[in-house]
Amino acid sequence: MAYKFQDSIQRGILYLAKSDEQFLLQIMPMVKSEYFEFPSHQKMYTVLNEFFLTYKKLPTNDQLLEETKNILASHELFGDYRDELESINCLDETSIDNQEYYLDLVEEFAKEQAIKDAILKSVDHLKKKNYGAIEEEVRGAFSVNRNVDLGTDYFTDIRERWVRLNNSSLEPKFRTPFETVNEALEGGMAHKEMAMVVAPPGVGKSLFLANQAARSVLDGHNVLYISLEMAEDRVAQRLDSIFTRIKQRELSERVDDIEERLTIISKQWENRGKLVIKEFPTKRLSVTGLRAFLNQLKNYEDFTPDVIVMDYLELMKTEKDMAEYQGQERLAQELRGIASEYEVLVWTATQTNREGKKVNIITDAELADSYGKIRVCDLVFSINQTEQEFDGGEARLYLMKSRNGRARFVVPISIDYTRLVINQGVRDATAQS
Repeated sequence: MAYKFQDSIQRGILYLAKSDEQFLLQIMPMVKSEYFEFPSHQKMYTVLNEFFLTYKKLPTNDQLLEETKNILASHELFGDYRDELESINCLDETSIDNQEYYLDLVEEFAKEQAIKDAILKSVDHLKKKNYGAIEEEVRGAFSVNRNVDLGTDYFTDIRERWVRLNNSSLEPKFRTPFETVNEALEGGMAHKEMAMVVAPPGVGKSLFLANQAARSVLDGHNVLYISLEMAEDRVAQRLDSIFTRIKQRELSERVDDIEERLTIISKQWENRGKLVIKEFPTKRLSVTGLRAFLNQLKNYEDFTPDVIVMDYLELMKTEKDMAEYQGQERLAQELRGIASEYEVLVWTATQTNREGKKVNIITDAELADSYGKIRVCDLVFSINQTEQEFDGGEARLYLMKSRNGRARFVVPISIDYTRLVINQGVRDATAQS
């Protein structure tokens, strides 16, 4: 597919590309040589790219012609290329003094062409039912743009990076319900990060995630709670107790009290965030499906989460041709990608293996199926509980991993099983009365 622009525009793009390194850097990720209409333009652009990548500088006119000569077809005349380069160099300067205009034209066309290419490639993926590949093709097409980020030059960008660090320290922190953990994290978690709670079945993974969702909402963050095994109303029922402190067994008879207390909470916490609960069938939600749902929330409800709670990792859909441990590691990697792409904090949970029920402190050695799933996490802690501790409404957190703070320490917690509230410290003897 060639440019639909007039000849002078195509020549202007080539002139700027061969004359201005920054212009070339911006269009290189977007423009393919076949996008140009004439073979001479295609080959000159190919030489420009290859020369710059090899020598890290732009070619002179003589170098451009010499390298182009090496790739001429047998029926092509070198003189035609020399004349065309002269025409490019003779362009009226006033017609190409607006680089932004040319960059906008290039970006628009390149994105359009990338989308067309993605659609054509997706037809073959569709026949093979390779839906994940379709998503990658389409996402890649829509990500075409002229923003160039070549990283940080350590020795020259000193002041700039400290300005960024100081500004980022002013951004809101995502607290956990446990102040000792928050202190170890210098305030809490941040955008683009991922945290994971580890526990055996029935010990309190989902209960912790519900408490974490409540904490984030009261701190003013929008939360999306994804449930993959419990109905939306059941999750909401748990949150009713957590927010209102009304015992679970009394909720059905105290609906008026629930409404009154939630109204009071809304007034007292004027800056509270929104909370959306969404249920998906077990093993039916893929990361592709999660992206689609996030886009639906944005388009139809104007809701953008700051925190995504995924309850929980093993219940998501994995690729059919992957072993379970590979699938879980891949899911963790893709969830981390969601955190970065959508600039959110992702909380999720995972189960231990059988040994997790036997040990006093759960470490990474007791992870079920895949150790790799915690590699991408910024914070990982386990919930540890003996039968005696369960009877007393107590448990222990063990911080297995923390990229941004202290790790490998234990935090005692209390669990009010009547109100489903988790707090730091030893249980109040009257809490469950």
